[in-house]
Amino acid sequence: MKTFGQFLIEKELISKELLLDCILEQISSLPATSQLVKDKKMMSSHQILQVVEVQSRDEIGFKEACISLGFWSDELNSQIKKELLTIRTPIGNILLKKGLINLSELTKAVDEFLSDDKNLSPMD
Repeated sequence: MKTFGQFLIEKELISKELLLDCILEQISSLPATSQLVKDKKMMSSHQILQVVEVQSRDEIGFKEACISLGFWSDELNSQIKKELLTIRTPIGNILLKKGLINLSELTKAVDEFLSDDKNLSPMD
């Protein structure tokens, strides 16, 4: 399965460099995992403080600190992924906002991308 960004590159609608810029913008607009977990009450404030302390002490990421404390689970991982999908700005929106593709081109590309069953993944 290829991503929509890869599809846009193959169709020569954008360059690899432009896709990378869009992905980095997409990532930078997302909240930190600790903030998301706090805002959505996926863990208690006490647990998050413990995680932050371990992160700082051991110089590791949020997930690694949660794992070391026994807080990480498949359910938490799934909840985080689900929330990130709902708030992540789609690549197409970023391209439109920057004026790098027009709505007609984007709509045509999305239709073509979605018409190929190999590009669709089953929902978890």
